[in-house]
Amino acid sequence: MNWMKDISALVVFVCAFGNANAQTADAVLTPQEILIGEQAVLTLSVSYPKNSLPGVAFPLFGDTIITDLEIVRSTDIDTLETADDVAETRIEQKLYLTAWDTGYYAIPPLEITVNGEKQLTEAFLLTVKTVEIDTTGGIKPSLDIYEVEVGWQDYLAVYWYYPAGALGLLGLIAATLLILRARKKRQADRPIVKKEEPQRPADQIALEALDQIKMAQIFKRGKIKQHHTEITDVLRDYLESVYQIPAHELTSNQILTRLRYVGLTEIESRHLREILNRADMVKFAKDRPDDLENQEAVNQTIEFVKTTASRMLSDKEIHE
Repeated sequence: MNWMKDISALVVFVCAFGNANAQTADAVLTPQEILIGEQAVLTLSVSYPKNSLPGVAFPLFGDTIITDLEIVRSTDIDTLETADDVAETRIEQKLYLTAWDTGYYAIPPLEITVNGEKQLTEAFLLTVKTVEIDTTGGIKPSLDIYEVEVGWQDYLAVYWYYPAGALGLLGLIAATLLILRARKKRQADRPIVKKEEPQRPADQIALEALDQIKMAQIFKRGKIKQHHTEITDVLRDYLESVYQIPAHELTSNQILTRLRYVGLTEIESRHLREILNRADMVKFAKDRPDDLENQEAVNQTIEFVKTTASRMLSDKEIHE
């Protein structure tokens, strides 16, 4: 008889194991009675043991679940988190339903597929009622028309873009006037350099401009950056005319590289490097040389123009 007890125990164990690993489909409708236009929530779910992932397929719907019972929206299928001591996990989806006519709406059992097995949920009856109207009081008299006070805040809320546009226009005009005034002031502070005829030698044009910069001494009024910019502008004009290079488009190092093989002496090359490097330090590194260095920048540039122009003239006479 002991073998009969063993078989009975085995049957109980298998049943218990099967129930522990079963996946159960379910549906809940809340509430089951609504007013026209209100929403009821139909929750579809599948429960399964933890640490297992069944294949679940919820039913697909269009705009309605049955005729005249609309699906307002539906949530994504989500896995609900459970506490560590709970043996089951749930997959869930919610359908938000509404109707625009009174009556009783029978929701049939819905088919949910779990691991290839089709399971049917419970059927539901949704009752949709209308709002009760009190007809015992008769028709109410119409109310008198009364005026609503309108303040400046109300006008501002509607027509705010007019004052905003006016302020923006005034700001634009003020900014334009300030820019024009600053440009006029810069032009007034800049030494006047006469535009000469193209046939004049490049060294004469450069030396005349450098003499004006030397006499202006705008660095003594704090215009150190402008002082060195004007010097290098004259120097670049001279280099473009004499050595046929786009000096205004090149950096200081590129200019020095281009002029490496044009016959400059060591002193001329050193002076040119010092002039350009000093100007770069003032313009980009915000260096502030003293008055002696600022004056030396003009003198070095004048000396560079004179010596290179003189040597080039001598070379021309020898070839002729």
